[in-house]
Amino acid sequence: MKKIKTILFAFLTMGMLTTPVLAQEFGVLNQVADRVSPEGDNAKIVQVILAETNEEGQVAFPKYSKTELVEVTASKGTLAGDPEEVEYGDTSYYLATFKEKGAEVEFTVTLTKEGLYVGKKAKLGDTFPNGAITVEHKVTNTSPNTIGEYSVTVVAPKGKELLNIVDYDAEDPYTYAVEEGRPVGGYNFEEVKPGKEVKLALNFYAPQKQHTVLVWVLSAVISVAFMLKNKDLLKGKPAQE
Repeated sequence: MKKIKTILFAFLTMGMLTTPVLAQEFGVLNQVADRVSPEGDNAKIVQVILAETNEEGQVAFPKYSKTELVEVTASKGTLAGDPEEVEYGDTSYYLATFKEKGAEVEFTVTLTKEGLYVGKKAKLGDTFPNGAITVEHKVTNTSPNTIGEYSVTVVAPKGKELLNIVDYDAEDPYTYAVEEGRPVGGYNFEEVKPGKEVKLALNFYAPQKQHTVLVWVLSAVISVAFMLKNKDLLKGKPAQE
């Protein structure tokens, strides 16, 4: 029994020691902030990544499904070349190499994803605007690193307004802003472990038709009210001096 306990303790100790070591083999991802914006029906995804390289100057970061890598630039640290795509099983991740070893780095990754802003018909009741679409940003942390803090913001398509954030809860870290005349919705997912999938979905609608109808109705109401209030004038009754 004592021997079994000793073996179990040894395995537990090895597990505790190897977990950080394995993480450090691929660097450390402190923060990943995604900004998703429209380019027609396609999406441009700009990631700002704060990380720490390992002893070989490397750091692993996720490869998003159905995206194309456009470029990677460093604002802190010097890239030694283009990131390498590392495949394992049926998935893969990117491995960036910097000249700085065991150092803090900051770099920007630009991706494109086709058809993201085509969206899907929003699942709403009859009282909501027609033509509302759902745009969904869904990604998986395919890297071997835990992301210390992951956040995402999604910019509204041109000519559309943000109707709501799907599953919005005021107590959760959702954000809303208007930037350069466009609504932007976001969420902070905080820590994201390897293999975990996260999703942010937003409903957008085109307000033009709704506003046109509303203006027409208000104009009609004001006109009727004016005629009722001034019916004597409309009948030709002379105005009192």
